Amino acid sequence: MPVIILTIIFLLLFICGFALLKYTCGRQRQPVDYWAPGVLDKCGYGSIKESVYAGRDWLLSRETEELSCVAFDGKLLHGILIPRENAKGSILLFHGWHSSYKLDFMSSVRYYYELGYNILICEQRAHGRSEGHYLSYGVKESRDAASWAMSMAQLYGEKHPIYLAGISMGAATVAMTADMDIEANVRGIIADCGYTSPYDIIALVGKKQFPFLPIKPLMALLNVFTRIFAGFSLKERSVPDTVSRAKYPMLFIHGEADRFVPCEMTLEAYRACTAPKTLLTIPDAGHGLSFIYDSEAYKAAVKKFVEENNI
Repeated sequence: MPVIILTIIFLLLFICGFALLKYTCGRQRQPVDYWAPGVLDKCGYGSIKESVYAGRDWLLSRETEELSCVAFDGKLLHGILIPRENAKGSILLFHGWHSSYKLDFMSSVRYYYELGYNILICEQRAHGRSEGHYLSYGVKESRDAASWAMSMAQLYGEKHPIYLAGISMGAATVAMTADMDIEANVRGIIADCGYTSPYDIIALVGKKQFPFLPIKPLMALLNVFTRIFAGFSLKERSVPDTVSRAKYPMLFIHGEADRFVPCEMTLEAYRACTAPKTLLTIPDAGHGLSFIYDSEAYKAAVKKFVEENNI
């Protein structure tokens, strides 16, 4: 009888752990086509659809190139290059968790381009057309970002200026590259509404969505499964720790009314950063909406940041 009970407990823990793993770190479920009619309204983004559609129309009017990059672990990553004649450099964009460039950068991509740079839109591992069964909240993605930067250096030359920019999980992705010796001419990192660590954000969202569940034991269980099946620990890397050894200038941006990733997480990273740094917080802006709420302040901060560091 004890053996049967232990077996049942083990099976229940395995089912629970694997379900947690698939929900939090599993490959992006059927990608949402945010450009399809009515989808933004259905997903709760109706208030920003004009901005998204304007970015979509602009992007579709440009000549683009499909690029690929082999990650450190052999995964094939997909990107979309928007080349610019006589470009000052390249800005690489990284989207958020289970999201898409079709949503996250459609408001700002044209502005980045008009600053005079090539734009490379990077689809993160386990998203879109990039390979991978599991995402890792920036732990492995940061190494992917470094690979993309080196790929662009091979394409345009070792002196070609490169900026890494990300939103939400993409912000954690680029921020976690801050202490890396990247074989490319990285001039700066722009992190918009990033979190502090995989553990912190999953635990926080879990507490909000499921307040009746024992979060700490579930996080411990999830960490076992991420280590075994996804090849990373939830506490393996954190943004504050990484930027305390930052090798590149950083621009931190966050909406003060962010209900998903608290603005305090960016403030903590900003305080820890030892490289030249700039902070912009936008009153009343929700998660990932800073550009839309105050585009003038956002544009001014980005313009100043790239101009000061591209010398």
